[in-house]
Amino acid sequence: MSLWQVILFVNGFMLMNFQGRAARVSPMSASEAVRGQKARHLAEELRRGIAELRWPGGKLPTEQQIAGEQGVSLNTVRRAVDLLVQDGLVYRRQGSGMYIASNESGPLIGVAVPSMTYYYPRIIVGIERELAKQGAQMLLRSTEWDSAEERLAVDGLIGAGAAGLILAPDGPSGLAELEELELPIVLVERGLEDPATVHEFVGTNHAAGARAALKHLRGFGHTRIAYLERVSPHTAPQVRAGLGDVPVLIDSRERWSTAGADEFLDEVQRRGVTAVICFADREATVLLNAALARGIDVPGELSVISYDDEVADLSEVPLTAVSPAKLEVGRIAVELLRARLADPEAPRRQVSLVPRLVVRESTGPAAR
Repeated sequence: MSLWQVILFVNGFMLMNFQGRAARVSPMSASEAVRGQKARHLAEELRRGIAELRWPGGKLPTEQQIAGEQGVSLNTVRRAVDLLVQDGLVYRRQGSGMYIASNESGPLIGVAVPSMTYYYPRIIVGIERELAKQGAQMLLRSTEWDSAEERLAVDGLIGAGAAGLILAPDGPSGLAELEELELPIVLVERGLEDPATVHEFVGTNHAAGARAALKHLRGFGHTRIAYLERVSPHTAPQVRAGLGDVPVLIDSRERWSTAGADEFLDEVQRRGVTAVICFADREATVLLNAALARGIDVPGELSVISYDDEVADLSEVPLTAVSPAKLEVGRIAVELLRARLADPEAPRRQVSLVPRLVVRESTGPAAR
């Protein structure tokens, strides 16, 4: 058994075959459904026992003892324990019994992020790698940018026995609720937008990233610079703040389409703009494609800088991009949480990382 495991909680799943197509599953009988329900209920009861340190020695009672105490069959106990084994909370040692994995391999750390597909995967990898070095476990949950899911995720992670949490809450209401929790919490990519926050955090200084983009463009002689953004409660305001009063044109929308990009380009050309900073990669790609479709040379007539650097290098003209240190964000989050667990009374720390600028083919000297 490895010293750490990643456990991904999801609301639902589909069985997939090797070609990626949904596999057909035979409907279960009524009796099978009842047995499965009993096993899930027992698994939840055992989870609560683990969280409450009901077995501080780290060894669970025998299957026979659990069956007698709970009034269920041995098969139900085995199914319930199998669920806990799959989740990494329990492991079986042949000839010895069943043990709580977190007692054996270090603390159990709960992680909840808004997305598993954009921006956060690299942060998760950073968290995972650092926890692996320490022999700890990670319980991972995606909240899908939903405040209700966020509350369920936090409650579930606490109920599973997490010793501490690494979170990226979606809004200020979530932050306020977190202040009521007793266990240690570290925020990732949150906190810098709220100077009064008391939480420990590690995040990207997006304003500094914007300044780096400006410096790069000015070095190429650009003086008329525009800013295009997708509405975002966390990152976009910080990027905009870093640009100050430099942009001669600013446009912010919930979602950018080709038509919207064309409208923006009309203004770009009318005002003599020679460079655009975009938040984020998708929006920069939409703008780039609209410019190329018009016959605008990038970067000969218009330089474009993206923000996030998730897929910036995949554009038709690879995009120069501000690139947050996502792996490092994850690593430092674990470091902060580990220090908090070791010394709960130590001063709280808030870490800000300056992103780097990755220069590619979409920026060049300002057109005369």
